[in-house]
Amino acid sequence: MEFLAPGFLFLLLATPLVYVLRNARRDMKHSLVRLLAFVLLILALARPAQITSSSKEHMVLLVDQSASISTQGNAEANALFDRLRKQLPNSAALHRIDFGSVTQSPLGDALRAAAAMIPIGEPGSVVIASDGAATQANWFSSSELSARGIPIHVMPLETTATDPRIVGVQAQGELRIGHPAQIAVQVEGQATEAQVSLYSGDSTTPLVSSESFILNQVHTVVLGFEPKEAGFLDLQARLKIVDGTNQHANNDIWQQSFAVQDPIPVLYLGQRIVDGLSKLGETVGPGFQFEGGQNLNEIQASDYPLVILDDRPADSVPANFQQQLSTAVTEAGTGLLMSGGTGSFGPGGWAETPVADVLPVEFVQKEEKRDPSTTLVVIIDTSGSMGGNRVNLAKEVARLAIHRLLPHDKAGIVEFYGAKHWAAPIQPASNIIELERALNRMSAGGGTVILPAIEEAFYAMQNVQTRYKHVLVLTDGGVEAGDFESLLRNMSDKGITTSTVLIGSQAHSEFLVNMSNWGKGRFYNVPNRFNLPEVILKQPASAKLPAYRPGSHQVVGRGSRAWWSETDPSSIPALSGYVETRARPGAEVLLETAQGSHPVFASWRYGLGRVSALTTEPVGPGSSGWQDWDGLGAFLAQLLQRTADDGFEDFQFQIERQGSEAILTASRRRPSNATPTARVLDNELQLTPQFHELAPGLFEARLLLAPEHAIHLEAESSLHTKQVTRLVMDAFSDHAPELQVSSEQKLPLLGLASATNGQVLDEDSERPNSSSGTALALREYAPWLLVFGLLLFLFDLYYRRRPSYQGVIA
Repeated sequence: MEFLAPGFLFLLLATPLVYVLRNARRDMKHSLVRLLAFVLLILALARPAQITSSSKEHMVLLVDQSASISTQGNAEANALFDRLRKQLPNSAALHRIDFGSVTQSPLGDALRAAAAMIPIGEPGSVVIASDGAATQANWFSSSELSARGIPIHVMPLETTATDPRIVGVQAQGELRIGHPAQIAVQVEGQATEAQVSLYSGDSTTPLVSSESFILNQVHTVVLGFEPKEAGFLDLQARLKIVDGTNQHANNDIWQQSFAVQDPIPVLYLGQRIVDGLSKLGETVGPGFQFEGGQNLNEIQASDYPLVILDDRPADSVPANFQQQLSTAVTEAGTGLLMSGGTGSFGPGGWAETPVADVLPVEFVQKEEKRDPSTTLVVIIDTSGSMGGNRVNLAKEVARLAIHRLLPHDKAGIVEFYGAKHWAAPIQPASNIIELERALNRMSAGGGTVILPAIEEAFYAMQNVQTRYKHVLVLTDGGVEAGDFESLLRNMSDKGITTSTVLIGSQAHSEFLVNMSNWGKGRFYNVPNRFNLPEVILKQPASAKLPAYRPGSHQVVGRGSRAWWSETDPSSIPALSGYVETRARPGAEVLLETAQGSHPVFASWRYGLGRVSALTTEPVGPGSSGWQDWDGLGAFLAQLLQRTADDGFEDFQFQIERQGSEAILTASRRRPSNATPTARVLDNELQLTPQFHELAPGLFEARLLLAPEHAIHLEAESSLHTKQVTRLVMDAFSDHAPELQVSSEQKLPLLGLASATNGQVLDEDSERPNSSSGTALALREYAPWLLVFGLLLFLFDLYYRRRPSYQGVIA
């Protein structure tokens, strides 16, 4: 015997006062009663106690009575209870807990009750007879029983789970107005032919239906549709059994609410395309909210998840905004799409700008070598002084000069030998045979009179339309006197140049040099056949070709399916024009021309953002061949959505239910000083979320919410109040209907038995083992002492009010 509060025992020293304060001699019995009551009160305050031990065995049988258990399963559970009652010794305690109902089976609650029935330290065990279908996702943790060494034995019961049923509906990604939504419907059971449909609210017309499929155990159906409005959408998934047994039709329906987000904000910067903003908005649909930038000096590009530069020249965009846009892409994750024709890329003057540095394509500006047309008139001296080898040298020089001409050039030959004569009139240089014959017919003889021959060439060239006109004079230098200077200067003023060639061994001819200077040509010296000159008749020119390529251009699609979604790349019509560019290393080319493989659409990650290039106008002349294509809207919308910042909101919000609490979490997407805020749209709940920062960038708000209440919220950032995120959580969202529990949510009975050193029982199993040990208990006597003290006090009251006692006092 021990006292838990021994200090009160010192009050026993005051017990003699009972005799002192009262005349004990007058009534000894009464004084003894009061003394005893006083002693009992003191002992009760001292809390006498005794430590005892117990090794009584406790076994708790949990029997699942839910609707998912078959009749045979119920019979097996009852037989198990009778068998255990016979197997256990009389000293053991067998407890039975029936759990479950038609709508749900709180297996977790039953396990908690079983743990409470086994005293700590005493031997015990738990037997579960169930199919393991837990309607609560957070059903129970066996760690408490395992830590106490209590084994959990299981007896799997026959279930009705082969009946076709919907066991879950989940959105694949967020739902946003105007964008494709994917809803995964999980179906379990068996059926030869089944079909799943999605309905909105109470509508009798399905949003979308799946193809028929064979149901064998588990099957997931993904259904796609496009939400028409932002807000909250109540969806109903229905399972239709075309061929097969369906015992419980109520299992074929699953209702769930989803939040539909607002359209993606887009900053549209166009210029050349008339009404480009409205045309693009009509083409891609309501999934994007386009805003035109009127004053770019007052706009922050980082406030938008997507910026479009559509056929807008660089000189119309301020340099500071170009730098700001480049920074928004690399540091804030803003998406950028450059598109267009003659007003974008290289033709739009975007070369060597901050925007050009982040684009996935390089600008191409090709040069074309052009050989302009030329008319050449060769004037050959065939006078007597050119006799011998000189006239043949002149012919060779003339042949070389004529052979340098191209078919689009022209040539003529004039000889002078005292008189002028057209050996070959001006004609296309392609008539090389006629020109050769004219040269071959020439021979030396006569006087040297050159001025009339030059005048004849001058008059003939004035009626010829070529880029260059050139006169080549071949002589031995014996030229008559005349007004050559004024004639040759007049010819050069009219675009006709004159060059001279000195034939023979003479070293120099000052007159011929002057003639070439007056005619703005060149002077050549040909002493022999080994020094034939390369006469320069024209200077080939180079010109930059325009980068915009008009005409019909077939395109080829390639790349991952994530970019194309439901669009068939082979169905894209031909382009009517595009800007020729070259893909940078690392860029992903999704669409290119069939001829030349020039990128039409290319994209890449640059810093935190994505940058894409569409080298034609989305709704302009270059894509005129696309305007009658039914898939244009979906194709462009997919390109815009993939380019836009997929996490442009400052926070990622999530909500989940844990018992009677709704837990709202906000994770900051990028470094900033933003804090999350949220408001509950259900006025009857009267709840105000208060966020607390658990870790840098991680915030949490907890709300007391009864399981039967649904909740709708709008959450946003303190820095960007336009970035609203909607959230919804249905009533009983952490519960599943009894007959629609997913096999993934079932309690792993065999694993539970193995983890706790339990056994898997059947109808022939022996008595299952229990944990060993002796429980120590503390037995307190204070309550009994208080009861006896109270009884003595009541007896004292009765004793004092007796008439005989009153007489004694008197």
